This record gives sequence, C-alpha cells and structure tokens, in this order.
Amino acid sequence: MTLTAPRIAHGETKLVPSLAVSERYDSNVFFIPGRNVEDYVTNISPQVTVDHKGRLIDGTVRGGATAEAYVKNPGLNYVAANGSVNLNLDNAVSQLVRGAGLRLSDTFYFTPQAPSFVAPGTGSQVSEAFVRGIQAARANSFTNAGSAIGSYALSPRVDLQATYMHQRIHFGTAFVSPTTGRFFNTTFQTATAGPQLKISPLDTLALTYRYQKTDFSQGSGGGGFRTQGGTTGWTRVFTPTLKANVEAGMTVIEPSERVQYLGTASVEGKLQNTDASLSYSRGVYPSFFISGLPLLSQVVTATVSHRLTALLTGTVNGNYAKNESVPAGSLAYESYWVTVGLNYTVSRILNASLSYTNSEYKSHFLGQSARFDRNMVMVMLTAEWN
Repeated sequence: MTLTAPRIAHGETKLVPSLAVSERYDSNVFFIPGRNVEDYVTNISPQVTVDHKGRLIDGTVRGGATAEAYVKNPGLNYVAANGSVNLNLDNAVSQLVRGAGLRLSDTFYFTPQAPSFVAPGTGSQVSEAFVRGIQAARANSFTNAGSAIGSYALSPRVDLQATYMHQRIHFGTAFVSPTTGRFFNTTFQTATAGPQLKISPLDTLALTYRYQKTDFSQGSGGGGFRTQGGTTGWTRVFTPTLKANVEAGMTVIEPSERVQYLGTASVEGKLQNTDASLSYSRGVYPSFFISGLPLLSQVVTATVSHRLTALLTGTVNGNYAKNESVPAGSLAYESYWVTVGLNYTVSRILNASLSYTNSEYKSHFLGQSARFDRNMVMVMLTAEWN
C-alpha cells in the first residue's frame, strides 16, 4: 500500500508501512559464557517510512518499534523504539550559495541487545563506531548518531567537503553481571575536512584531515581521549559494475601522543547474477565495555549474494574483528560472525527468508579471559506496502 500526497511545489510524498515477523532459535540470549542461555524468540517489527522528494528538499523519515517475546526467559520480553531522519538540502542551500550542498541525518535506537556487527541490507540504525565486533553482555542501551555533511564545488574538478558526526551510547539496566569490567556511557565525535579532486573520469583523489574526541562517563568518574591526523584516499571506477577504494594515513592519540596508522580498502563488483563486496577498515575507536579507553580496531567484511532463480537469492556474509587497547596489553577483543541465508520473493510485497548464523567472541582484560559463542537459526517474513 502506497499513500501519495498531492503534489506541492513539484514534490511528492510517499507513506510506506512495513512489517517483519520472525521466529528464531538463539543459543545465547545473554551474551555470556555458561549454561541455560538458549531460548526461542518471536520478533515483531512494524515500521513506517515517509519519503519526500521536492524541488528544494529530499528527505526520508523512518520510525517504528521492535517487540520480542522469549519462551524460556519471559523476563527478557521487551518493546523498543527506533527512528531516523535523512535530509538532502543540496538544492535549497545552492539557492543561497551556488555550488554548496548540505545533508543532515539523525538516528536513535533503543535495545537491550546491542549488535556487535551489522548485516548488509538490514538498515540498522546503530552507529558504525559501536558495531566493530564488541558484544557487550545483555543490557538496555540507547544509541544516537547525528551527522552533517557540507560540500562546495570549487571547480568542475575540485569539491571541498566537511563532515561532523556526534555519536553516543548510554546504558541502563543490566540483565546479567558482566564476567569482567562494566559498561561505560560513551560520546564519540568526529570532524573531517578536505578537498576531493576528480583527476580523471574514472579516478577521484581525496585528502582528509580527521579529528576525533571521545568522552567516557560512569557514575562519578569520567575520562576520554582525542585523536587527530590525516588520510589520502583514491577511488577508481573500473567499469559500471566494478569499483574500488583505498585510503591510508595516520593519527596521533592524545594525551599519550602515540601514533597509529589508519586505512580502509574496499572492492565492489556486480556480475549478471552475483553481487560481491570485500572491505577492510583500520581505525581508532572507543571501548564502551569492560574498560573505557582507545582501541586500535580492525574489521574485515565480505558479502556474496547470488540469484539462484528469478525469485530465490542466496547470501553469505562474514565479519572478522580484532580490537586492541592503545597501548597494547591491557584489553583485547576478537570476534567473527558468519551468516548463510536464502531469500524468496513470495509476492510483490512479501519476502520470506531463512538464515543460519554462527559467531564467536573473545575478550582479554588484565590477565582475565572470557569466551562465548552464539548460534542462531531464523525464519522471517517481511511485508512492505510500497
């Protein structure tokens, strides 16, 4: 079902409701080592998306809720809210300053089970800074991420771009006591600026200055760190279906004055029936669990999607993360997540999926080690009235 508002100033607004219902077996609903942590879970997630395309402003507003019911642990039953706003103000801003652009976004997400990784295509509203392979024990958490991206076309080949991101995660009631450490409310801010040069029809070069500031708070205590540095990036479009990106640089962590290398690399390709991507990311991010300090975080992600028939698609998604404290030795996380799934298009509005996920998490803190794994089998029906 699509509800279309009357056209106003050459604009169009669409209201798109959706509903996802799933049943899953979860071998570890508490995210801790031990016995009696498995359960059978029913998930219902209604969402509403409002999409507006106008002469001056394009925007998408999304909101909804997630409700889960547990067979063996009914005390874990919950209802949580989520929402997001994305605004493209390029046309409006260019009316004031020719060649200028501005994009704004904000998301919020409340959940008692913050994810450690984000699966492609899920539309997750959790900030990238908090999904780098760290699986905290089960606790209520509120995540908010806002961003502003400004641009200015200095010439046909040179664009100036500046970004600001404000990300935070706050914790509430803990359902189990962590085996080590505690939770830290964390605020993570990032500002970048620099030129992007179109050096050929297929190549783009980017020079970026990056500043980050992290603040931790827990009870009456606090702390944090800062980083600043720069990167050089190169993007190449080999063909309309093959694209690659490489970025490298360094940053200084303050107040320790330690230098760390930064880097990202990715390649995306599309064949007749197969889409594939591979990416690597190395950066400095905050640890919000066990101990509040800077982490040298490395994440590798690979995804393959193959259309078996016109209606049936198979997917494989894998993530590996290694996070180490700076300086090394006091805290480390290592984890992986692999999902294999099938998606079947039942009708124009209805999709059915079946997936299996295997994951493992390890942590090491001041001589203490903890490890647990998690297996999930899930059947999901998703309807979108678009």
